Order: sequence, then C-alpha cells, then structure tokens
Amino acid sequence: MLTFGGARDARLLLLTRSMRGFGAGALSIVLALDLAVVGYSDLVIGVLLGLVLAAASAWSLAVPSLERRWGRRAVFLAGATAFSAGGALLWADLGNPWAVLLAVALGGLVAGASDVGPLGALEQAVLADAAPEARRTEWFAVYNLLGYVGGALGALAAGPLSAAPGGLPGLPGGPHDVPALLYALLGLGLVPAYVGLSRPSAVAPTGAATARLDPGVRQRIYALASLFAVDAFGGGLIVNSLVVYYFAVRFSPGIDALGAVFFVANLAAGLSFLLAVPLARRFGLLRTMVFTHIPSNLLLICVAFGPSFVVASGLWIARACLSQMDVPTRQSYTQAIVPRAARPAAAGYTTAARSAQALGGPVTGAFLAAGGPWLTAPFLFAGSVKIAYDLAVYRRFREIRPPEEDRGAPT
Repeated sequence: MLTFGGARDARLLLLTRSMRGFGAGALSIVLALDLAVVGYSDLVIGVLLGLVLAAASAWSLAVPSLERRWGRRAVFLAGATAFSAGGALLWADLGNPWAVLLAVALGGLVAGASDVGPLGALEQAVLADAAPEARRTEWFAVYNLLGYVGGALGALAAGPLSAAPGGLPGLPGGPHDVPALLYALLGLGLVPAYVGLSRPSAVAPTGAATARLDPGVRQRIYALASLFAVDAFGGGLIVNSLVVYYFAVRFSPGIDALGAVFFVANLAAGLSFLLAVPLARRFGLLRTMVFTHIPSNLLLICVAFGPSFVVASGLWIARACLSQMDVPTRQSYTQAIVPRAARPAAAGYTTAARSAQALGGPVTGAFLAAGGPWLTAPFLFAGSVKIAYDLAVYRRFREIRPPEEDRGAPT
C-alpha cells in the first residue's frame, strides 16, 4: 500500500503537482487551436510551442544557481509567479505576438503532460529528500499520477471552459479566455502551498553548492542529461498541443472529442505510474524504464497509420498506457545514483535536458505545414528516435544500480 507516513511536505507537493497538471491539461487542448484562430501559421505555432518548452527548460537549468542565490523557497515563489503571469498574458491578448513571447520567456507555461519547468525540477529534489529510500519510487509514482490525473481532468474540462465567457469589460481576450485565466489563477494558488513547506524542505541541503562539482557526479549527471535530451527531442515532436492540432487538421473532430481522448490518455498514463512500482521492484528501475518504453514507441509509430480518428486516437491511448512508466522510475533512478547534496543539480540538469523538446516543435510545425503524407511524419520520426534512446540509456547505465537494489530492498 502506498503511504506517505503523514509527511506534510509531500502532501503539499502532491497538491501543487495536481494543480499544475490541471492547468497544463486544459491549456494544451486549446493553445495551438487558439493560436491558429488568431492568425498564426502552422510553422509559427510549432516554433512558439517549441519556445515554450525551451524557456521552461532553460529556467530549470538555472535552478541550482538560483537556489544558491535566492534560497529554495524564493525560487518556488518566483516559479509560481511566472506560471500565473504566463496564463494572464495569454488571457489578456493572445493575438499580440509580444504578449505571447513575454509569456513564453517567463518560463511558466506548460501546455502538456510533460513537467519540464523549474517547479517540477525543484519539487523532485524536495520529494526525493523527504522520501524514505525504500519508498522513493512509490512516492514519485503517486506524485506523477496526480499530475497526470490533473492533466486528464484539465483536458476534459477544456471544452466546457472554452465555451464559457471569460472576457472582462475593457480587456481584450483570446478565443478561449477561461482556460488561460484559470491557468493564471492556479499559479496564484501555488503560492500558499509553497509558503507552507517546512524549513528543511525550503532550504537547500548543505553542500549543494559544491557537490555538483565532483567529477564523478558531474559526469554521471551529464551522461543522463545527454541521453534524456535525445528522448526529449522525440517527445517534442508529439507534445499534446501539436498532437491535438494534428488530429484537428487530419480528422476534424470537435474540441469536446479531443478533450475526451486526452482525458482518457492522460488518465491511462497516470494509472500506469502505479504499475511501474511493482515492475521496478521486480525488475529494477532501469529495466522498467527501458522495456516498457520500447513497446510504447512502437505503438506511437502505429498512430501514423490510423485511418480514422477512432483508430488513431485508440492507438494514442494504448501508447499512453505504457509511455509514462519510465517517468517515476527515471526520476527515482536519477535521484538515487547521486549524493543527496547533488540532487537539485541532478533534477535541474536532467529536467533542463528536456529543452531538446523545443527542437521538435518547429519540426512538427513544418511537417504539418507541408501537409499531405508529411502529416504523419512526426509519429514515425518520434518513435524511431525514442527507441534509439531506450537502447542507448540501457547500454550506458546497465551496470549502475541504485543502493537499494544492490541491497535487495524494494524501490
């Protein structure tokens, strides 16, 4: 049975992950469609969504440095403010490119299930510190599960929310005001949760400033980050907002239908986190990461051959049942194989490696703009890249085991 043993900080992080997931899930359904409605081209939409990922990941890379300068609690609060301000700018004037670019540059926008921003990087370090070693993977599984459940509910709510009047007198708004406005309000709601973290969780561990300079630790973190970047590039080709847009261009379903598909997909992905825990206990973290990911990427390739919305979305949901089992195992593995003081750096650098997703957005945008047979290219390309990553990470790290696996303890 999963238990957090009354850990208040863990419960707060579960709340913040759920809130951020809900906002990102709703925004992912409407963002690309809204950008198209106000006149942005397919290629520009791909570039903008790529910049969203790049900015969020760049701020993740800055987490260790900002943590030393400002303190952990201040970084949390700055991230929550950026999250809120990004949504507010989109709500205020989506048609203004400068407002959109400012929202992107703040690094608080997340339009999909992937948790690539600075808040996710810092939360992972805090959660790993708070977790008992033998329960670390379970804690990460529940943490990610609630993020995906939040994302699923947000996606389901996107249709009704987008139809609700959200403009205020005298203020311009985008085609779907309410999802962006809700995103901004959820960002404000994160503030009291982060303020409520205990002092041990809100203060960086002693030695965090120097542990990342250790050559062995640094080499291990950089190797992980480099490999995660390859996987992230593949993921950037098929981020939720772009897949929504692909389905809309190819099959023309309504927003409610799209929201329902991504609700089911996110829910399936979230529930798979719990299945990852017994698999990791039985086979180990690294094997679970790799050998659940490969079949999911084969299903991803099959999406390209779906002849109808029902078939293609069914393959997307089937892929979701396997595709995220590597998330809690990857996070747990990363935190387990470095010293405690290096965990913020490990989370920051490996999360920032997800900035490679930013390269995928423009590529998919170009494929969509080309039309015809190129519409399906992102799924073929992404699946192939991600399978190559699976094989490479297993080859590089198969001899490096977390301490609890060496001792035979549960993960």
